[in-house]
Amino acid sequence: MNERLGAERLTAHTAVLGKYPGRTMGYDVLRSSLPDGRAEVHLWRAAATGAPSGHEDPDGALPWRMFLGATEAAPDPGCARVEVSWDGTTDGTGAPSYTWRLTLLDWAATQRAALTWSGIDRARPADPQEPPADDAPAVLTVPGTSPDALAAVIDDLGYAWVSGVAALLLDGRQVALTPVPGRPLPDVEERVRVLDAVCALLPYACRAWLSAATWTGEAGHDLRLFFASTARTGQTEAVFGGAVPQQPRDGAPLAYLQDLQRLRAKNPDTATLVKHLLTAAEPVTAAPDPRAALDVLREADLLDLVIEEIRSGAARTADVARVLARYPSESLDDRQLEALTVHLARQARLGNAAAGSLLAEHWSARMCSLLARDVLAAGAPAKSFERAKYHLGVVHDHVETHGTVGFDDLFHALVEVDPEPTGGWAGSLIYMAENLWGRSTSPADDRLVHDPAVGRTWLGYLLKNEQRSLEPLERLVNRARSEMSTDATPGWLRFGGVLLGGPSAGATATDAAGFAEAFEDGWSRTLDIARLQRMPAALGLMWPGLWRAARQERALGYAVGRLVPVDEPVPGSVAADADLFCAATRTGSGTGMPRLDRLVDEEELQAYTTALLDRIDSDSELGRTALDTLVEGTPGRNGWWVIEQLTRSRPHLQNDLCERLYRRLTGHGRPLNDRDVPDYLMELVGRQYDMAWLRAVHTFPKAVSEGEPYEELARILLAAAPGGQLPARLADEVAVWTVTQGPYGLEQVARYMDSLAVGQPGLRMYGFLVQGGRREGLRERLADYSRDQQHWHAMVLARVRRAPHAPQAAVVRSGDEGRGSDGRRGLGRILPRRNR
Repeated sequence: MNERLGAERLTAHTAVLGKYPGRTMGYDVLRSSLPDGRAEVHLWRAAATGAPSGHEDPDGALPWRMFLGATEAAPDPGCARVEVSWDGTTDGTGAPSYTWRLTLLDWAATQRAALTWSGIDRARPADPQEPPADDAPAVLTVPGTSPDALAAVIDDLGYAWVSGVAALLLDGRQVALTPVPGRPLPDVEERVRVLDAVCALLPYACRAWLSAATWTGEAGHDLRLFFASTARTGQTEAVFGGAVPQQPRDGAPLAYLQDLQRLRAKNPDTATLVKHLLTAAEPVTAAPDPRAALDVLREADLLDLVIEEIRSGAARTADVARVLARYPSESLDDRQLEALTVHLARQARLGNAAAGSLLAEHWSARMCSLLARDVLAAGAPAKSFERAKYHLGVVHDHVETHGTVGFDDLFHALVEVDPEPTGGWAGSLIYMAENLWGRSTSPADDRLVHDPAVGRTWLGYLLKNEQRSLEPLERLVNRARSEMSTDATPGWLRFGGVLLGGPSAGATATDAAGFAEAFEDGWSRTLDIARLQRMPAALGLMWPGLWRAARQERALGYAVGRLVPVDEPVPGSVAADADLFCAATRTGSGTGMPRLDRLVDEEELQAYTTALLDRIDSDSELGRTALDTLVEGTPGRNGWWVIEQLTRSRPHLQNDLCERLYRRLTGHGRPLNDRDVPDYLMELVGRQYDMAWLRAVHTFPKAVSEGEPYEELARILLAAAPGGQLPARLADEVAVWTVTQGPYGLEQVARYMDSLAVGQPGLRMYGFLVQGGRREGLRERLADYSRDQQHWHAMVLARVRRAPHAPQAAVVRSGDEGRGSDGRRGLGRILPRRNR
């Protein structure tokens, strides 16, 4: 803006619309310095506002002044002034003959000097002594108007009223300034100043399309701002000197009005704002552009405004770009630059590519430190971590893609600060930098190794990632081995070395727990790492913590089963840990201890037993589990050997063992063949429960197989069942023997039992063998045998009764001597058996 208050010498085109004296025809352009009929466009537009209807209205008295901008008919920017006057002449009909005088200034010259309507209204010929020819441009002296003078008018009229009218113009309204009833309007020159003051609260470029008039008649017209007696249909009324007019409907015009009010509240010096708006002199189209006007207004207080909008969440990236273009970062304080930087980072994270480009364009070490400060200012660890992650992601994805280096600086500014605010998430950020963004984090390894909280957090993310790479862990393990003693190495890192195949010396179960419990599902993930690294021996260190975790998560047994497969050879201690863990979690495949059965080396068998004893000593529940599992199936040689070692080493387990054997031998649960049980255990169980029959179950089949006489067999059965009521297991053995050998042997044993004891235990034994409908086949066979015996004895008795008293030689048929076909001794068969 030209701030000089002196006059400007400008070339102006002129034209006159009127009637020749005495003529009756219509109005015509009497003279013009404009070519191609351009004068008619402006003159007829001015004439369309009407003419005075009389002289009784002082408000509408001539002269009228109009200021015209570009229109569709004359789109080139310009600044036209038209004065309507009457010199008292009349036409041929006696009607007043009015005159419209046009002064048209080139927009480029006008906006360069920031000339106002007040100044143009006071323009005078530069040399009054030499008037120009009718068809030649004139040189005018146009006085300047100071921002202070315009501001004084605005303040006098009322800032709220003037700003309200200006916003309505920006909203595309036709605004009629009407008088307060009974109160006269100011003179023409003052009205021009009023129109100029309203226009002064809009960017200067709006004068290229604005139009105004000190008065209009009753005719329709397209002027934007004018004085009139009343507002016509479609026009918006603003009472001059009255209440504040209505607000724009919405959008940019309303935002413009709100910003005018905000600026006023912040700075009551109206001249400062007017001076700023007078600088916005770039030409614009004929139609109002509220958004462009709003942008110009915002420039008056752009920095503070944008920062306020950032805080309210309403800032635009374009506004931030204008701020950074106008204010170098070194001219901004930390508060201002941090607000701008953080806003751009957040917008870039949300996908605003322009914000990312702008951040990269203005990136500096100071911006880096301000982003780090924003992270630490978040307070809660979860919030600060989210900010750290987002800011690093933006720098990686946006800043560095434009060739600007910034990630490493921000990363180290975040992870190398005081541990207190970042201890909860520095490890997460270190892991994320390498895993998510592929950045080298070696300089941060020192903190991982020496800060337990950071290291374990980092480890938690390693375990959480199912697609993990163990190269970072291996790097840390190698660094610790080369720079630190075993005792000084963090426990989780010592166990990490074991998982990677290193020596287990110095590593403890506590170290294993520290490693696995760095993540919620860490035990499962740790077992998975051990499996992939083919390190089943790590199970021993994991056992205590793993068993505690298994009480809540039984499925860990499946992971142990995958780590130590049954069909792969492993050391005895590892086999014992895996068998016992799978048994305790009921996740094994089948019954018993399957890995035990595969051991062939005596030393490994002893190691297996030692490991079981260690686990049993730490938890009595595991002792019962071990015995249950060992006795659950049919233990082989290794199983009975381990059972013996356990009960000999821990005598308190004998009672539990005997109970389990007793239940299985007596038919509770899965049956156990007593022949598979070592003799010493059968003897132990029999004594424990005072059950001779249990020994008989074991000794009776053995005596049969060794051909012991019937009397000895009878004694064994009497010892087990004095009354002849055989226990189920013993009855089974006797039934099998009877079916195999025939009923004769049973008869002889029964007779011996009856001879050795009172109460006919032998005879009663028959009933117990077949009671309850059991053994129908045996029942029928015993019945057939007894009927044969009965028939035979009946025939013998008959013969004896009929025989003469003289002695006769016994008649023995061939084949009757010795044992009969049904097992009887001494008598052959006389008649064939019936009812077979």
